[in-house]
Amino acid sequence: KGKGKGGGDREEGSDDEERPQKQAKTELPRNDIWREEGSWEMKNESYEAYYQKQGVCPAEDWPKLVQALRTGLPVAIRVNRMRLGATSLCNRLQEMREACLGNEAREQFAPIQLSWYPHDSAWHWPSLERRTVKKNKRNVQLKEYLMHRERSGLISRQEVVSMIPPLFLGVEPDHMVLDLCAAPGSKTSQMLEIMHWPQDGKATRAPKGMVLANELQWKRANMLAHQVSRLGSPCAVVVNMDAQFFPELWDRKASGEASPLRFDRILADVPCSGDGTMRKTPYIWKSWTLRDGLSLHIRQLGILNRGLDLLKVGGRIVYSTCSLNPAEDESVVAAALQRHGGAVVLVPPPDLKGLNAAHGLDKWIIQDTDEGPSYESYESVPKELKEGKCRILPSMFPPTGEGSEEILASVKQHCRRFLPHLMDTGGFFAAILEKRSDLKPSAKARRDERREKKQAQKAEQETVEVASIADATSVPNSAAEPSSTVSTGVGSVGDPVAGPSIVAEPVSGPPQGLRCLTKEYVAISGEMWQEIRDFYGFDEANAAQFVQRNDTDARVFLMSEGVARLMKSEVKLPTRMVLCGVTALERAKSSHMDACEWRLVQQGVSAIGMLGLKRRIVASKDFILRLLREKELSLAEVRQAAADDALSGLEGISSKLGAGDMRPGSLAVVLEPSAAGSASLTIVAEVTDATLELSVGSAAETAALVEELVGQPEVEQILQGSAEGDVDGKEASDVDVEMADDGGASENAVDTS
Repeated sequence: KGKGKGGGDREEGSDDEERPQKQAKTELPRNDIWREEGSWEMKNESYEAYYQKQGVCPAEDWPKLVQALRTGLPVAIRVNRMRLGATSLCNRLQEMREACLGNEAREQFAPIQLSWYPHDSAWHWPSLERRTVKKNKRNVQLKEYLMHRERSGLISRQEVVSMIPPLFLGVEPDHMVLDLCAAPGSKTSQMLEIMHWPQDGKATRAPKGMVLANELQWKRANMLAHQVSRLGSPCAVVVNMDAQFFPELWDRKASGEASPLRFDRILADVPCSGDGTMRKTPYIWKSWTLRDGLSLHIRQLGILNRGLDLLKVGGRIVYSTCSLNPAEDESVVAAALQRHGGAVVLVPPPDLKGLNAAHGLDKWIIQDTDEGPSYESYESVPKELKEGKCRILPSMFPPTGEGSEEILASVKQHCRRFLPHLMDTGGFFAAILEKRSDLKPSAKARRDERREKKQAQKAEQETVEVASIADATSVPNSAAEPSSTVSTGVGSVGDPVAGPSIVAEPVSGPPQGLRCLTKEYVAISGEMWQEIRDFYGFDEANAAQFVQRNDTDARVFLMSEGVARLMKSEVKLPTRMVLCGVTALERAKSSHMDACEWRLVQQGVSAIGMLGLKRRIVASKDFILRLLREKELSLAEVRQAAADDALSGLEGISSKLGAGDMRPGSLAVVLEPSAAGSASLTIVAEVTDATLELSVGSAAETAALVEELVGQPEVEQILQGSAEGDVDGKEASDVDVEMADDGGASENAVDTS
């Protein structure tokens, strides 16, 4: 649903008027027209009748559930604890709450902290709808405040229930994590942040793990890359492929042996009908049909089964949807459990105090059309509905046969349904599955294995025949001489055997024709690495963590150890990679003859600083503020700051000419730990012959860094005009960038490729 955008009005006299064949494309109706019409009939008798039959909630709670679906979805944000400004922002939100409570004109602007979210870093506004923030002129100031902090990466705007699956996964810093259906990227960003949580800005090493985010649609994959790149994490990778057919990755060891690369954690937030999102997308009231969920069931089950294949033994996968339909929820989980037997089990979710949810269903019905009957078992389905493209499948029904009672009991006990009226959220479903042992190979895997064996046997037989011909040619008299040995194709020639030649069964292993994971990133050259290593003081072992898009690329990307391991893996067909790690270095347009050609980049300076960066100085808050505001300081002022104990570490950037001289080139300026609190802050600067110059990318980025040091604006400044009504001369639509849905990037996001 909601794929693509409609056209719009075109200017008179444009070149397009001469090409009528493209006119039809611009006249397609927009799928978000409901946003402009203002009113929408939030009623669908088929929808209400279907879910009442399913018993998704007690009968007495049904009016509350429907009423909740008919109201707008509250605004919610997640604060990025990787940033220094996180504490200041949370304090300001608490002050905003205290200032607005009891004030009738501003009551709706009082945020509430989500008690179940760790570290008190998630908030929502129960009385402020997402559409209200976007369209109501009273909210322009608050909207701009949130929008700018989202751009800088300090917050992510994300639906409350969307924050739950990453918490259910239990991601740790050294985990290899796969997000199978990642766009728009809010959950991917959340998992990256969680991976950095134990750091708290005090650790000297970056997380060793990785979050591999996959998206099928190319445009959405680029939006996803734009979203996660704001975090500046070396653990991020974005690829573009179909989750159902995610390739087998082979980890090649130094000895030459290859073994399948398996993931510690996998998130399968699968494509779904989205009928739990009516609060933010009301057009679903009109478009919803009974077949929406049925048509997606087989794809959802395929993605979950593929995720289980890629999961390591002992690992966990979270399956989730934003649908209330058991055909997309419990039936998919139950079918996977039945297929894999005791190799996969459901486990209880973590105990998050204040998280309120209903348990899963242990019985449900399948219905094809409004007029048609509902079915409780596959046997009761007519033959004509078991055939065709949109047929009803056995896996859609509650399992039957041996072990079915245990499966249904587990589904009811461990699956969670987040109903809109329970916590004032959207509708959502989540379940945690754990892999206890290796899975039996699927039918496709067995076919592939048989084909590989036949090819190997044929090649082996051809080798034996060639060897036999060679032996016969080299020893002409051998046929007349008795012999007690024959060539077997295995072992050494001359081993005594009885009977005909036997070809050994090939050992199960990687398929033939493996190649590198991607052609879009390459290792940096030895000469280039030597220059970077010597100038910045990196260890030789870090060489494998730096890559470029090609030999002429002006950027160098830094990868975590987990990403570096992924980049060494092999596949049968190369993948399409959108993002790998974080931009850490870029080629300077001009540089001093004594400086390195490659300079640090603000986006990745915090990550590269954890590799033991020698080109760094530690400075006080006042010194960094002065540098941010004045843009450059003389070297005499820098030396004086060092004499006043406002700066340390100048010896690490000393020139070859002698002590006291600073070698020109890029360096990192790090906020002293005593002033950092729970997180740190690092900025990029450059030493010239006479000055220390700020090297932060843009004015907006500089302003965001200043704000992180001095704190957030006062509450009155944030809410200016909120109690007075309309803002004179400024419509909400005048704001140049809309906040993206569910924490996603703008439609105009830059293509990171």
